[in-house]
Amino acid sequence: MNEHLPLLAPDSSRGERTRTRCHDRLAARRQRLEARKRRPNPAGVAVERLLLAGVCLVYLISMAGNVIGIVR
Repeated sequence: MNEHLPLLAPDSSRGERTRTRCHDRLAARRQRLEARKRRPNPAGVAVERLLLAGVCLVYLISMAGNVIGIVR
């Protein structure tokens, strides 16, 4: 049964395409990893901190209102 099957020969053009695709993917992954290492935008960090502080302040005011409501 196996005698009638053709012998497989390596296809150099397909191998080259595969290597090129792998190199491209590795380069894209490397660029994504390097982009993560960049320092964050200082203005964005400041806005995020102010927003978080505002949410915390609203939560504390709400909690104080609940405590005052329970005490009365």
